[in-house]
Amino acid sequence: MSYITTVEKNISDSISSCSSSNYILAIEQIEKAINEAVKNNDKNIVAISLALKSLYLYRENKIPFGKIMQELENAHFLADTINNQTAKDTVNFVFTEILLKENDKETAARYFNSIKQKENPYFNYADFKKEFQVKADLKQASNPISALLNIAKTISSKTNIDSLLNTIADETIKSLNAERCSVFLLDKQTNELWSKVATGIDFEEIRFPANKGLAGHVAMTGETVNIKDAYSDNRFNKEIDKQTGYHTRNILCMPMRNMHYEIIGVIQVLNKTDGYFSEYDEKSLVAIGLNAGIAIENSRLFEKQAQMLKEQKQLLASFIDTLVASIDARDKITSGHSNRVKLYAKLICEKMNIEKSLSDLIEQAAILHDIGKIGIKDSVLQKEGKLTSDEYSHIQEHARITYEILSNIYNTKNTEQIALIAASHHDKYDGTGYYKKLKGEEIPLGGRIIAVADVFDAITSKRHYRDKMPIKDVIKILIDDSGSHFDPNVTDNFLKISCDKIVEVFLSEKNQSLSENDKNILSNFNLYEFYDILNTEENLLTDKQKQFINTFGLHYNK
Repeated sequence: MSYITTVEKNISDSISSCSSSNYILAIEQIEKAINEAVKNNDKNIVAISLALKSLYLYRENKIPFGKIMQELENAHFLADTINNQTAKDTVNFVFTEILLKENDKETAARYFNSIKQKENPYFNYADFKKEFQVKADLKQASNPISALLNIAKTISSKTNIDSLLNTIADETIKSLNAERCSVFLLDKQTNELWSKVATGIDFEEIRFPANKGLAGHVAMTGETVNIKDAYSDNRFNKEIDKQTGYHTRNILCMPMRNMHYEIIGVIQVLNKTDGYFSEYDEKSLVAIGLNAGIAIENSRLFEKQAQMLKEQKQLLASFIDTLVASIDARDKITSGHSNRVKLYAKLICEKMNIEKSLSDLIEQAAILHDIGKIGIKDSVLQKEGKLTSDEYSHIQEHARITYEILSNIYNTKNTEQIALIAASHHDKYDGTGYYKKLKGEEIPLGGRIIAVADVFDAITSKRHYRDKMPIKDVIKILIDDSGSHFDPNVTDNFLKISCDKIVEVFLSEKNQSLSENDKNILSNFNLYEFYDILNTEENLLTDKQKQFINTFGLHYNK
């Protein structure tokens, strides 16, 4: 039996069971439809089935009304998200029936008026229309549902808890035509209600025991409290009015719940501007509370995940520092090389306008590019003089070892690139490099960037077997090997970096920085221009160029 046939049968059977008042069986059958639809990523059927399930739950009458409305709000949100008219109309039909049964004809009419398609496989439009006494009932003066949707859309985009609470309070005031709103969250660890948000009152934060006051009563009992005369109710704390000078006339207070229907806080609305809070206001606040509760829970999860991510990054940074330190400890003369390669790679990424997410990966790969040297013998790593062919083959192994080490550490989709990037820094653009002998754009962009940064730092630094090269020879190597060893685009961008930034990397090892005067002198030229100056006869140089050569040489030779 095909998916479509199966799910249609499940829905049809559930409707038949509902018609026979067998609501428990109807719920079981519609849940089968939901499960099948989820497996097949059919959001349209999921939304329709959730709406029907809400109706069956309501008719079965063994689950709290708030939880049923939560199910229906989920269906409403999904149908609105996928923008499927049949799903949206089915949700509106269910809202209409439930609200009619609750004797809230005004709100039912608004939902009914939102139905666009008169033909629906699950409901009869004409039957519902008969429920309304006069056509005028279907007129839609102001639509509070749009206000609720506005709340849902607004708060779903918020991740900062303080901003989210302010939005909930502001939108609740607009929707219910009230003067003030306070949003309290329940701290289960301290058993307190707390808030930074109470419109019209200036305070940094308020905290009080979760069993105190009207908000505490609602938090503990889950009861909705609608008080027409605040001063006649002994649960109302009159001292707050005395302290603030505000006069509370009436109050609507309701719990906020999360997806598991657990109370996570309280919304308290004060002073209806045009009389008392009605039954319709209560139902509107139920919808607000459901959306708000889910949004707050999501915000808390977001903050928790952000903190976990921060801690993971700190742990990773510490781990990387330890790995790099282990390489530096093997050979003091090359100490600092990996960090400088990272800094050069960062400059290239900035020059090439590479997006930050990739740039971050390239920087991490750059500082770890030589981690495979852990597996290289000290006698080879620290040898003074030319390597034999066997020794050169042995040291080439560090690229493969780098890949093996890092591929076992980085196992997520975003960071698995680090192993590939780091291990490819000795692959050459013409395919003659190692260890995978990749060619051209087969080499990861990060690997091509690190190749330039690595060679530049290697030949501008002292080694066991030689001193640093003259800067003229360094730049010539980069120009001459562009297109064979190096990616021409990467080399071109590197040589266009201003010389003050290059010298800042030289100085980074000793935590030094350029003076403003030297920075101004060096920032006027890039490496391309420097090379041209070095190839110009001295008597043809300007004073500015001579000053530049002297300033660069002072820092380079130091």
